[in-house]
Amino acid sequence: MGLNPKISGALIVLIAMGALLFRLPQLDLRPMHGDEANQAVKAGHLLETSRYEYDPHDHHGPTLYYLTLLPAWISGTHSFADTTEFTYRIVPVLFGVGLILLLLLLRDALGHGAAVWAAMFIAVSPAFVFYSRYYIQEMLLVFFTLAAITCAWRYKNNPSIAWAAVTGLSLSLIHATKETAILAYAAMAAGLISLWIRDSVARTQALAYFRAIPRNHWLAFILPAIAASILLYSAFFTHLRGPLDSILTYGNYLQRADGAGLHDKPWHYYLGLLTYVHRGPGPWWSEGLILILAAAALLTIAFRYFAKSAVPNFILFLTVYTFALTTVYAVIPYKTPWSMLSFYNGIILLAAVSMAAALKRIPSTPLKALFLIPILAATAHLGLQSYRANFVYPADPRNPYVYAHTSSAFLKLVQRVDDIAAIHPDPPSMLIKIYQPDRDYWPLPWYLRKYDHVGYWDTPPANPEADIIIAAPGLRDELSERLQGEYAKEMQGLRPSVLRHVYIKQSLWDAFMATRQ
Repeated sequence: MGLNPKISGALIVLIAMGALLFRLPQLDLRPMHGDEANQAVKAGHLLETSRYEYDPHDHHGPTLYYLTLLPAWISGTHSFADTTEFTYRIVPVLFGVGLILLLLLLRDALGHGAAVWAAMFIAVSPAFVFYSRYYIQEMLLVFFTLAAITCAWRYKNNPSIAWAAVTGLSLSLIHATKETAILAYAAMAAGLISLWIRDSVARTQALAYFRAIPRNHWLAFILPAIAASILLYSAFFTHLRGPLDSILTYGNYLQRADGAGLHDKPWHYYLGLLTYVHRGPGPWWSEGLILILAAAALLTIAFRYFAKSAVPNFILFLTVYTFALTTVYAVIPYKTPWSMLSFYNGIILLAAVSMAAALKRIPSTPLKALFLIPILAATAHLGLQSYRANFVYPADPRNPYVYAHTSSAFLKLVQRVDDIAAIHPDPPSMLIKIYQPDRDYWPLPWYLRKYDHVGYWDTPPANPEADIIIAAPGLRDELSERLQGEYAKEMQGLRPSVLRHVYIKQSLWDAFMATRQ
């Protein structure tokens, strides 16, 4: 006997509340990743100046920045210097929880039991929990993608102007979030094509369905599908080149995706992250439960399809969509761990369908209970891994979701700058210079946001002197020759095995040391 709508709805809401409570604590515990800091500086500029210009070379779409204005305004914050980690990371937290709530609208597509299992898996998945607390575009991208699919499904079952408009809006916001929108669109198209080609009856029904859609519904779909992205990329018509750049940027990203870069990985990189990771002393990590269940679903659906057995339209769409998206991400050499969330969400939905189907096939309650014991234990272990990833190993390389991350030791450098500012005779005028040939100085712009006199150079300028200098080790000899004043020198960490030399004016260092006696 399946779950009734009231029970499944209540369970999904309860799971979403639990997911929120799991994701909210200590959002400032993990140091800002360089990418997070980069996004925060962009959002901070928008907050202070009300101006935004899309950068087609080094940044993604504008939705993250505009949505960040809401928590900033609600908290009464109007300057970048006054923002905190919470201001930024609360945005992906809320969209990560919103992803679970979307399942309320997919219960008739997945099945009530499957929707509950999907909610539970998303709530405790280490990948989803970790990157729900990460200030990057990925969680928004996954949310808007599932929202587009969900709203299109609702429109199919209950055609209305409202569902048509929200479907168009969601598709537009995918594009306004990140350039990888094109991959989501392609996978959706593959899913729809699979429905089209399954048999001649399906093609005839599809043609009749699209012809019957009222013109005002098409208009309600097309207008927001075009307008939302144009409004955001143009910064509400203050930067008219933005929408054009959002298309031209695909040339840059095609070059990146082609490989020969720092982030190139083998095709099985994502599979390895999710299957099993054990780096040095410490716990092992695996989301194998979800992969096994999803693989069972894929094999079952493929068998039924080729055996000409009935496969529900949405399940066939979801299977082909997920398989296509997973394949594309595997083939592209450019890989970062958070990118896998786009296809991993589909994998989780398939795993949930598999789980619900397995329970349905088991004839007796005692056997169901026996089957559930290891499943619930493995699900609890996913939750334990999420706790460890976010609260025990949040910036530790042994955590598989930590990638090129700022070291916790980096906070000592930030504290040292604050210590020197505290004894500086005129703190507002304290001069800080950062010299880094490859501009690998992030997340310093975030952590030094409260200081007005901070400059960044690829090479030391004509006058390299400053109260505090932070420089790449490779510039040591040049600075030793060119610096005229006396400086105390320290070595501080940026990331594991990535160090920076810190030069502090001797007079300031002496004054600081006097406070330590």
